[in-house]
Amino acid sequence: MKLDSIIQGCQNKDKKCQEALVRRYAPILINICKRYVYDPDLAHDALQECFLNTFKYIDKFAYKGSFDGWIKRIAVNCALGVRKKMKGELYIHEMEQVLHVTTDIPDAVSKINEEDLLKVVEGLPESCAIIFKLFVLEGYHHKEIAEMLGIKESTSRSQLARAREKLIVRLRKMEERDFRIMENLFIQVQQG
Repeated sequence: MKLDSIIQGCQNKDKKCQEALVRRYAPILINICKRYVYDPDLAHDALQECFLNTFKYIDKFAYKGSFDGWIKRIAVNCALGVRKKMKGELYIHEMEQVLHVTTDIPDAVSKINEEDLLKVVEGLPESCAIIFKLFVLEGYHHKEIAEMLGIKESTSRSQLARAREKLIVRLRKMEERDFRIMENLFIQVQQG
């Protein structure tokens, strides 16, 4: 079934079209929810809330922009909402200065897969990780992030800069560790 037909069917409250929409988007949207809500049960709650909101507001989808973008935005908002309900307000400290680490991208970036990179991002302070994911992975602008999180646009920018700098430091450490491992292996081979 084509997406336009599914959307029209959902606008007419057709259960088969609603099921088709869930089957089509659930795998994508659950991954988005898991980026912001680390507990699997809560991520599924966010997903369920996403579909409830999708069906509630699907009449408002005006075919301006992509449906994918529209439903992904709902998923992000639902995940942030569930996170806020369970953990309270996200603490975001406004920073006047950032670390000013040189921004050369370490070689480790080219060698790391997406899943491992996301694990490194998860190791960042919570506010940095969320803003990094909203900006880099979801493609939101700082103005949108500020509105979503109830912060200043400048705070979003400074948190993103902080996240990038901390990521660079962590990736450099990974690179150094990998170099030491390879160096030790080389020495062992020479001695063996």
